[in-house]
Amino acid sequence: MLDKVSFCSDNINTRRMRISIPKKIYFVITLGAALWCAGILAAPFLQHTGHADSAEMTYAFYSKICHQNTASSIHWEGEKFGVCMRCSAIYFGFLAGLLVMPLTGTLQRRRAPKPALLVAVIIPMVLDVVLNVAGLHSSTALTRIATGLLFGSVMPWCIVPYSIEAWTQLKQQKKIQSPDSGVCPHV
Repeated sequence: MLDKVSFCSDNINTRRMRISIPKKIYFVITLGAALWCAGILAAPFLQHTGHADSAEMTYAFYSKICHQNTASSIHWEGEKFGVCMRCSAIYFGFLAGLLVMPLTGTLQRRRAPKPALLVAVIIPMVLDVVLNVAGLHSSTALTRIATGLLFGSVMPWCIVPYSIEAWTQLKQQKKIQSPDSGVCPHV
């Protein structure tokens, strides 16, 4: 009798600990986004607290993806973030979107939005940049942050479902090519 009980409890514990692939992918993406955003905040913190070498390395890392123009950056204690306002809004909007996703049931549905939605959320940002460069409109902190947040907060609804789909297809392809599957992909 005790053997059956321990077997059942082992089985229950195993089921509780099993996390679905979509949730694992979501967790990895969310953790990556949180670390990315932490790095953006770390740059001014390190500079302000006297860790200039570490701050410089952090700024250099983020300089590969952002112009880091001082005038168009958010500042903390007189030190600019690791990326400009628009990039900060995109990345923090992305993280916020990820944190809201589980509340919407998106992980269960796994459907990406229609391409028209992506076009709709990127157009304001592109227009803000293009019109500013053309001298027809001056980008402000509000337009940079608003357009970045709009774009960034919608992107998780694309990236997470597509990542889940890509992983699923990769696993299926790997299973088909496995010598144990009985299927020879070259025949």
